[in-house]
Amino acid sequence: MTSLPPATDHDAPDLSRLLGRDYWMVTSTPVDGTTAEDIAALVPAHIAWLLELEERHLVFLSGPLVSGPGAGRGSGVTVLRACDEAEVTAIASADPLVTAGLRTFVVHQWRVNEGSVSMRLSLGRGTYEWQ
Repeated sequence: MTSLPPATDHDAPDLSRLLGRDYWMVTSTPVDGTTAEDIAALVPAHIAWLLELEERHLVFLSGPLVSGPGAGRGSGVTVLRACDEAEVTAIASADPLVTAGLRTFVVHQWRVNEGSVSMRLSLGRGTYEWQ
């Protein structure tokens, strides 16, 4: 096992440069008894709802959970831009999967400090590459 040398004051990060931007993370899980068929029947409405939120610049990131605890058909995470928890709760409550009683959600305020996003967009070829 390789160990790193101890950090020095010279190596200390400038914490004032952290992004420190707040978003709202909604974790969604299917209710007991929900079947894959139940979810599949509402996926088109769910995606249409998300795309409408995206057009309104409310969705930052969204997608299904594919592995790990609580992952399975109908589970997912959506990160929203919103003013407060009440707004996020109202938005998440309008999810067609929630209004149909197929899943529940939990709202978390999430502060983004670190990370990196890269994308290459070719206007001439109409392609993009997400890294």
